[in-house]
Amino acid sequence: RRGSVDPSPGAMARGTGAGWFGMRLLLLCSLLRPFAAVDSHPALPFKYSPEIDVVNQGEAVKYFEEKFYEKNRGALTEEELVKADNLRLRALQEPVLALAAAQVLYMFAWFRPTGEIIRENAVAAAQLFERSLDVSPCHEDGPDFMEFSCDIRYMHAILLYKWLGETEQRDLQLSNAFADRADALFRVFREFPRYAEVRQDWKSPWHISLNAMRFPGIPSRPVWETHKVGIGRWLEDHHHIFKAELEALIHSPQGDLYTQLVRADPSREHLATPGGWESVRIVRYHHWYELFCELAPQTCELLASRPEISKCGFMNVNYVRLQPGTHLKPHYGNGPRLTAHLSLLVPEPLRAGLSVADERLLWSEGQAYIFDDTYPHSVSHWGRLPRYVMLVWFCHPCDDTNQHGQACPATVEDGF
Repeated sequence: RRGSVDPSPGAMARGTGAGWFGMRLLLLCSLLRPFAAVDSHPALPFKYSPEIDVVNQGEAVKYFEEKFYEKNRGALTEEELVKADNLRLRALQEPVLALAAAQVLYMFAWFRPTGEIIRENAVAAAQLFERSLDVSPCHEDGPDFMEFSCDIRYMHAILLYKWLGETEQRDLQLSNAFADRADALFRVFREFPRYAEVRQDWKSPWHISLNAMRFPGIPSRPVWETHKVGIGRWLEDHHHIFKAELEALIHSPQGDLYTQLVRADPSREHLATPGGWESVRIVRYHHWYELFCELAPQTCELLASRPEISKCGFMNVNYVRLQPGTHLKPHYGNGPRLTAHLSLLVPEPLRAGLSVADERLLWSEGQAYIFDDTYPHSVSHWGRLPRYVMLVWFCHPCDDTNQHGQACPATVEDGF
C-alpha cells in the first residue's frame, strides 16, 4: 500500500535486499522475467570498476552507443541485445553495475530492430535505476549528489515506474505496484532540501521539471499558451512558407530531397522506434546546414530573424518526419529552453500526439504547440501516413544569460 513506505531519504538508504524496490514488486516482476540464468556470471564487453558505478556507466554507454549507431542503424542487433541482458544479470549480483545496466537498457535496448518495444527491459531499467541508489551517496543531500548523478537515478526510476504503471493493461495488481514505487520514490526525491523551492509545484511524478529547478519561484507548467509566446504566433503566421518549401523538397523533380538530406547529415537518435524519427537539421547550436538553406532559403532567413533562436546559445531547429507506428519513449529534455512544434504536413489529423507531463496534445496542420520539454514527455503516431513537424528549441523567457528579447512571465496569466 502507498502508506506503507517510509518516504524519508534515510529510510531508503537503510533498505536492504528486496527493500530496494519493494517485496511486492519483486514477486510480481519476477514472474515477468527470471532473475536467474544458466550463465549466472556472464562476461562483459568492457572493463569495469568494482567500486565506482558512475565509471561503469560511462564505459557501458560508450560501448553500447558505438554498437547502436553502427552503420546508422539506430538499434542494437539481437546479438548485442543479449550482451545488454548479460549486463543486467551481472548487475543483479553486483549492484556497482546497476546504474550502467539501467542506462544501457533504457537508452539502447528499449526497442528491437523491428521496432517492437522490449517491455521487460523497461521494467529492468526501472528496477536497476532504483537499485543503483544502494551503492551511491544519494540517500543524503550532500556535495556529491549531482556528481554521482543522483538526480538521474531518482528521476528515471520514477519516470519509468510511472510509465509502466500507466501502460500496464493486463494486470491491475502489477499496474498498481509500479505506481506505488513511482509514488514512493517521488516522495523521497521531492523532500531533499535542494528542491524546497519547487516541491510545492511537483504535484505528481509527472510534474518533475528541470526548468522548474533552474527558475525557482517562476511560474512553470508543461504546456504554454501558444498565442502568449511571440514565437508561437509567428510560427503559425509563417506556416504556409515553411510548408511550401518542405513540399518542394519532398516532391522535387530530382527525387525525394528530404530523404537525401537525412542520409547526407544523419542525426543520432536513441529515443524513437528505429527509423521512425527522421530529422533534417536546419540549424544546431548556430551551425546552419548550408545545403538545406540553399534548397529552402526563405525558411532559413525567417528562422535567423528570430532572436529567441539566433541569440540563444542552446538552440536547435529541425524538420522531423514521424513514420506510422513510431513511438518516442518517455524522457526528459535539457534546460534552460522551451520547445515549439509546428505541424507542417498532417495528412491524418488527430492521429499523432504528444504527451507532456499529464497533458495530451494532438497535432493539427498549421498549429503550433509551445511546451516545456524538461517535463517528462513522449510521442506516438497511430496513423498510416508520415507526418512532418518543425521542431524548435529556443531560449526560455526567464533565461537572463542570452539576449533573446523575451519577457519572463511574473504570473501564470502572463505566460500561459
